[in-house]
Amino acid sequence: MTKQPKKEPNHPKDSVNNYLKYAQLGLELFLTIGITGFLGHQMDEWWNHGRPLWILLMVGVGAVGAFYRLFKSLPKD
Repeated sequence: MTKQPKKEPNHPKDSVNNYLKYAQLGLELFLTIGITGFLGHQMDEWWNHGRPLWILLMVGVGAVGAFYRLFKSLPKD
């Protein structure tokens, strides 16, 4: 099977679509980590331990999930 050459974004619509795709990925990354951080903060407020256990755990889980989604959606070269 022969490899087809990559399509160059020579049409303005292609470059706008690429911009929107990567802007969406960045927004998903930001919102996932932000929402899980907020939930962790609320959990720490609810169960007052004196340590930021839940915020650290939730931000870690959110970051792992967001980066997993990011790497799965990027094109393979």
